[in-house]
Amino acid sequence: MTRDAAISHAQLEQLQMINRSGEHLLMLINDVLEMSKIEAGRTTLNENSFSLYQLLQSNAKGLELTFEQNGNVPEYLQADEGKLRQVLINLIGNAIKFTAS
Repeated sequence: MTRDAAISHAQLEQLQMINRSGEHLLMLINDVLEMSKIEAGRTTLNENSFSLYQLLQSNAKGLELTFEQNGNVPEYLQADEGKLRQVLINLIGNAIKFTAS
């Protein structure tokens, strides 16, 4: 529907909002499923090699985040990228919710 040339700008914005809401809901469902795995002792690590720098620079919400990188931190890690991303999202989310500035 978003590729239909006949839809108005307002309709396109509404479709994009629906899409973002669906993605957010999917993330919440995945978080609940992951928590139930942890509680059941069935969590698994999906290790892979990835760029920590690229992970820190990815930003879907348009927020400006500034990082001070120590030169001793390696660019590439061997870890569970998804779990590390979730930890960082939770830390940043809590910082935004519970910090005045």
